[in-house]
Amino acid sequence: MSYATSPRILFLDAHDSFTNNIVSLLETRLSGVEVSVIKIDQHIPDFPSFLRNFDAVVAGPGPGHPGKVTDIGLIAQLWQLNDQHVLPVLGICLGFQSLVLAFGGSVVPLPNPRHGIVRKVTSNNTSIFEGITDISPVQYHSLHAVLHQNAFRPEEPLNSDHDLEALAWDVEADNQDPNQTIAHNANPGAILMAVKHRTKPFYGLQFHPESICSDQAAQQLVDNWWTEAQRWNRQLKAQSHLHAVENAVCERSQKMSDSSMLINDLQELSLPDIHDPIAGCDIIITPPLADSYPCRVISRTLPLDGLTVPRIWDILQVDDGNAVVLDSEPHQRADTGAHTAIGILEPSTMKLEYSVGSGKVNFRQGAHQCSIDLSSFDNTIFGYLKAFMSARKAIGGDPNIPFWGGLVGYINYEACLETIDMTTPSHSGKPDISFVFVERSVVVDHQRQQLHIQSTKPEDDDWIATTCFRLSTRTTQFWGPRSVPIDRSVLESVITYPDSTSYMKKIRKCQDYIHSGDSYELCLTNQASINASHLCNPWPLYLHLRSLNAAPFSAYMRLGGMTLLSSSPERFMRWTRPTISDASTAETSTVQFRPIKGTVKRYPNGPDGPAITLQEATALLSSSKERAENLMIVDLIRHDLHGVVGSGNVCVPKLMVVEEYATLFQLVTVVEGTLINHSPTTLSNVPSLTTSPNSSPGTSRPVTPSSSSSSASSVASRNRIHRRRTVPNNPAPPTTTNKKTGIDVLAASLPPGSMTGAPKRRSCALLREIEEQKPRGIYSGVVGYMDVGGGGDFSVVIRSAFRWESDSVYDDDDDDAEGVRGKKKKKKKRDVWTVGAGGAITALSTEVGEWEEMGAKLGSTVRMFE
Repeated sequence: MSYATSPRILFLDAHDSFTNNIVSLLETRLSGVEVSVIKIDQHIPDFPSFLRNFDAVVAGPGPGHPGKVTDIGLIAQLWQLNDQHVLPVLGICLGFQSLVLAFGGSVVPLPNPRHGIVRKVTSNNTSIFEGITDISPVQYHSLHAVLHQNAFRPEEPLNSDHDLEALAWDVEADNQDPNQTIAHNANPGAILMAVKHRTKPFYGLQFHPESICSDQAAQQLVDNWWTEAQRWNRQLKAQSHLHAVENAVCERSQKMSDSSMLINDLQELSLPDIHDPIAGCDIIITPPLADSYPCRVISRTLPLDGLTVPRIWDILQVDDGNAVVLDSEPHQRADTGAHTAIGILEPSTMKLEYSVGSGKVNFRQGAHQCSIDLSSFDNTIFGYLKAFMSARKAIGGDPNIPFWGGLVGYINYEACLETIDMTTPSHSGKPDISFVFVERSVVVDHQRQQLHIQSTKPEDDDWIATTCFRLSTRTTQFWGPRSVPIDRSVLESVITYPDSTSYMKKIRKCQDYIHSGDSYELCLTNQASINASHLCNPWPLYLHLRSLNAAPFSAYMRLGGMTLLSSSPERFMRWTRPTISDASTAETSTVQFRPIKGTVKRYPNGPDGPAITLQEATALLSSSKERAENLMIVDLIRHDLHGVVGSGNVCVPKLMVVEEYATLFQLVTVVEGTLINHSPTTLSNVPSLTTSPNSSPGTSRPVTPSSSSSSASSVASRNRIHRRRTVPNNPAPPTTTNKKTGIDVLAASLPPGSMTGAPKRRSCALLREIEEQKPRGIYSGVVGYMDVGGGGDFSVVIRSAFRWESDSVYDDDDDDAEGVRGKKKKKKKRDVWTVGAGGAITALSTEVGEWEEMGAKLGSTVRMFE
């Protein structure tokens, strides 16, 4: 038992994707409690002595079986503690099952697993359930605990010799498909939901009180458990002899030192003290000015006056060698499709590329290139990107425009996996991450019907003026040629679709893992291959796609040898520019996720048939299967977000709302979090300690804020127009290393939960096996921008097609044919495009239903080639 001033709870994390939600529930409901988190497989030589530093333990949920040592790790040791070391424990889900198994019960599979399902639970109104008869919590379990062979009915008394006492059951009958055989599909008439040990302070809950859909009564149980835990500790303390207490206090100072080196709390993605992200690259043309950042955005605003995104492309004659367009024009919405950003790329545009496992970033600018070692940036690409953007801040842009300039590009699925310590082989010549640093841009404000011509380059007023003149002049002389129509021969492409037999076999494999308790939901994917008749101009093809699939997060991107045509409806995450309110000294930024899970066809009888209404779609998407798919990802995202923004700073303003798109209706949720950082003024005289993720647990390094972060300096920088006279590679100004940004949340939240399932890491590992180690590539990754003003926005790469120039094939026909004057004909090169699609497999999925859903999503994109 801890004798610290503040009560301390140890949380044992079984590598679950809901851990941080439970931690937030504990810290927000239990006043003054400190929660420390360690993994179940963390090495602790003397675990019983280590536990003396805590007042209680929560054994969390996780994938796997409680009888498997590798799945429960340290949890098993809790039930073996002798009387001297026993302390209150609450087991949740896997922790609950482990408790029952340790004291003579058994754990067996549920015929019908329950994941993301809200169920009524009835208690005996005793112990932690006193005053709570009925609750409606969310269940996530494929296995269930049994105290003894006949203990299925709550009214059946248990043998008083049994160590555990049942507290609550689920006695609702499962809804059964009349076409199914009840004997093979019905769950037991009553399923054990909660227990307590008769003599020790051990409690267990099968359900998840922390889920966004669990009711308040379920959360109240945490309060009740803590009351019981405190009562136990007070009694124990009263019974202890004074000398034992004194010894424990003396011993604790040493133990605290040891425990701090063992606790692996979730830490923010920190940066090295002051590092220029491209230091060491020998490409500085002239010595940078000390005050060259932040720079000031130069901008002009024009009325849109009927201009469209394709017409702006034509007028500006955007270089199609490399191009980036983040396009919301086809599906304008105030909350998601308000702006389109067109990056104006030049030969001098900075380019960053990264391949998984390489440990370095390839930097290019014009003829200059170099590699930057990531060891100075916490050995992560996101540490580098955070430092890169911190060194390139801008001020003075229109606050209503989310993009002033900055990094624009993609992060593919394999690079996303690296953030959860899953290494995958990189593909030669195909970077897994690619960004360009956009300094000149044209942004369309669709809501205000305005054009914003912007530059972060120094003294770029001439380009601004010229561009404004071209966009506002309605004469043929200054209007470029109109975009060429799509080459109809591309519609003669050979399309190879996934095999239904193989895909359904993979669905069954997913459900096998779900039934065994290894995953709650697996987002299975597949790909179609399109062999075009020749190399085609991708811009007209993109315009064709956007005309078929109007979507708020469309994108056209050509970076290096990659071309992406996207009509994505799904925002992954957005973060706003940091602001400081008049009433606060804290700098805040809002982070938003918009996961899409749950899909029905808009035209269920084919494109020539009638469309279903929004009301009909809402009814279909109200099924337990569709809502469960969405809920599991929502709870996963809340976990990811809590891990960075902290407890109590996450909310769900929209839960499972039906949105209408060109070919589908989708179930959408909005999850938001608030990043809070103390302002430089607040921290200027306060030294801080931060733990590096790569240092040994418990080791800290002091960080002293630079004087350049002072209030006077900040005011001066806002009143001064900065002009950079070199390429933008000067060192970043000194900053504190513990400041969290949206890039930290991005790194902590990849890969997108809507493309993986939950728990995320175990599910991703299973999917790699089920999908036969085939790379997803850009599909399932994210595309978007990091703004020089401090914001950012990324969408999930779905409803998209991509190609690599290196994958283009040569026509084998007429190898020996001769052309003019006896010369052999040149072989014709053909495009190869890839389109991915998939769906969330749950215990409620049917093979035919999932195959048809995947086909509907695939068809919405592939049809641009038909």
